[in-house]
This record gives sequence, structure tokens and C-alpha cells, in this order.
Amino acid sequence: MIRKLATATAAVAAALVLAVPSAADAATDEYAGVGSDTTQDVMRALSEEYSLDNPDYLWTSIDAGSTSQTIQNLGTCPGVTYSSGNPAPNGSSAGIEALLLGTNNCIDYARSSRALKPAETASLTAVRLGGDSVTWSALPQANGGYAPNPMNLTLAPADVTDTLRKIYKCEITNWSQVPGGKAGGGDIVRYYPQTGSGTRDFFTNSVLGFDPTILSTGSCTTAPKIVQENRGSAVLPADRATAILPYSKAAWTAQANSSITGVPDNRAQFALGTINGIAAGANGFVGNREVFNVYKTATAPQTLKDFLNWAAAQNTIKATYGFTP
Repeated sequence: MIRKLATATAAVAAALVLAVPSAADAATDEYAGVGSDTTQDVMRALSEEYSLDNPDYLWTSIDAGSTSQTIQNLGTCPGVTYSSGNPAPNGSSAGIEALLLGTNNCIDYARSSRALKPAETASLTAVRLGGDSVTWSALPQANGGYAPNPMNLTLAPADVTDTLRKIYKCEITNWSQVPGGKAGGGDIVRYYPQTGSGTRDFFTNSVLGFDPTILSTGSCTTAPKIVQENRGSAVLPADRATAILPYSKAAWTAQANSSITGVPDNRAQFALGTINGIAAGANGFVGNREVFNVYKTATAPQTLKDFLNWAAAQNTIKATYGFTP
């Protein structure tokens, strides 16, 4: 049984710093992670679960871009309080950068929804947490949207029509130009994750194959609207009927399971689309990926490595948050 999920869903939703209160005063050190938005919620749950049997330390997972959480003054860390003027690292790349910079010995690992880049492997080690997928999302016609029914877009070379790339290159600008799109139109409003996001990095390089924020890559005259990743609710209400937005399947699932996970449901009725008729997570899906926790190879203590390896093996908890083994 997942003890924390089974008995304290409300507490999980409300928790800001992941520590067992009764152990906080006795803890001698704290292990804190920052970075990926996609994996912040599952790492919150895993940190809480691990702390039940390992109360000698605080186990902390700081939300991406947090403006209210704190890393305690313990061990060699003088303490960090995040605020609007000093937000937490927001996304995988931002988390990895903060880990590399040291940040006063307060950050011990980075959550990452992308693989390490070649230059990063010289000093960092990635522990695979699980599997995820990134696909496109939109408001279904049943919910008042204009996206195709069924919700499928295509990519070359598997399908020469290549509708997904053409949308992000502004070669297709209206949902009525897409097979199954709602008659009567609906100009497509392109949305994209924030800078520093591993989801953005993966969708750009592994799904689209180009960066739609660079106008020279297509026929667009304006860049996509940038929002916090994995949040249909971040799309402006006036745009939702015609918007398109990359979305992590795991994040979408954790939000759908809000009553269990305590994760706010930010889907705003957005649904996940298929690509070339293949659903996110299925064998052969172009957007399947792995997610990781990253530590400094030379200096990470065995205590931290033990936690990250334990987290990787917790398949029941991971599945509740949408991740595969």
C-alpha cells in the first residue's frame, strides 16, 4: 500500500516542503531536489513515502518555479527561501544548471524530463526514474473545441500530410484544414512550454525536429504563446477552443487522478491527441521518453544515491502519477 497516498491525500496536496514534521527538529541534513515540472509531483510523493522509514534526514522536492518553499539551514546549506524575487529553478535545464552552479550546497539533485546532454555527462550522473510520453493536446469537439475528431495529427515520414509540423510552422492555420477538424474553422493558437523546460526540449528535438519559437523555421509571423508546461488552464480562456499545447502524458494522468494524488487538475478539459494514429505511451509512439533524477558524480553521498535508486523502483506510486516502470 502507498501509505501517504492512502491516508493523506489532502496533506500531499498542501505540502510545500517534503518532510515528516516530527522528524524535522531531529534531522541532521536535508536532501533537496529542483527542476522538472513534469516529475515534481511524483517526487513529492516519493519523498514523503521514503521519509517515513528514513527520518534522520529531510527529503525535499521543490516545485518548479516555486515562490514560497524553503530548503532548511542544515548540514552545509545555509538555507534558501524561494520568493517572487528569487524563484526556484523552473524546468529540467534550469534545475540541472542550478545543480552545476552549486547554489550554496543547498541543491542535491535535479529532476529532469530529458536526458543529459553530452557536456553534462562529464560531471553528472542520471538515474532513470521511469517512462513518460509527450504529445499534443487540445480541447475536443465534445468540449467545445475545433480540434479533429478523432483527435489525431500526423508526422512525416510515417504520414506525408505532416499536419503537426505544419501547424507549428503556420502552414496550417485553421482547424478546418485538418482532416476531422470542425467545420467553420477556428484559427489555431499555438502554445509552447517555458524556457528551461525538459518537455519543451524533448518536444522540439524529438517530436517536431525544429524550434517553433524561431520564426525562420516556418511561415509564422508571430512566435507561439509561452506558458508554464502541462497546464491547459494556462491557456487564455478566449484561446482554449482553438489552442494546441504540448503535454506530458504523466502530468495529464496525475492531474486526472487528482482525488488520489492531490495534484491540482489543470487540464481545463484539454485531451491528449494521437500522432499517426498511435496513442501516447503505446509502442512505436514518437513522443515516448525517459525521465531522470540527476546528481553530481564526484560528490553525491551514498545516502542520496540510495534514495534515488529506491525511487526508481517504486512502480506502484509512479503509475498513479502516470509513469511507466
